[in-house]
Amino acid sequence: MSNIEQLQSEQIERENLVAEWLKATPGFFERHANLLAEISLKNPHGDRAISLQERQLSVLREQNQALNKRLSDMLRFGSQNDKTQSLMIAWLKNLLQAKDEAQVSQAITEGLSEIFGVELVKLTQDVSGADFCGDIGSAPEDLKKAVSEEIVSLALINLSSVGMQLILGSKSAEKFTADMGSFYLSQIGQLGESAIARAKG
Repeated sequence: MSNIEQLQSEQIERENLVAEWLKATPGFFERHANLLAEISLKNPHGDRAISLQERQLSVLREQNQALNKRLSDMLRFGSQNDKTQSLMIAWLKNLLQAKDEAQVSQAITEGLSEIFGVELVKLTQDVSGADFCGDIGSAPEDLKKAVSEEIVSLALINLSSVGMQLILGSKSAEKFTADMGSFYLSQIGQLGESAIARAKG
């Protein structure tokens, strides 16, 4: 170990000892409140030095902003989940009320378009292959041919028992990705499959 590395190691050890001592002596800054204003730290948002007290306030503000963002995200996701659940219930109701295959197909395509907020929902018999979810570049050739050029991400769900495939496509690359869980899409496929099978009699 070089002299510089040894000095750095000793410095780190001393700093750790000071940090441990301060944590073990919680009343220190209460008894020496003036140090909060006298000790200068580098401002993370600029070049000027700031007091320890200012830095502490800055950290608290950042933590508060982070907490507010997390709360906002939770409320937004909760609202989105409530909306999705309501749309799903309406979709299931329409599937149950559909009286023939044409009405079932319409309920499937219009309902899923609204639930997912996508530009394409299509029932077809022209695509073969395994279920797929991801970007258009990774899709099988016959699946690419089944969608228009503006679609950049899509999902294919096989409805095997009725010999059909369900395609959902979006102009957004983030809508359907390869790392998405397939459980939700699989459930939707099973529900659509059952409704079509019922309508076919």
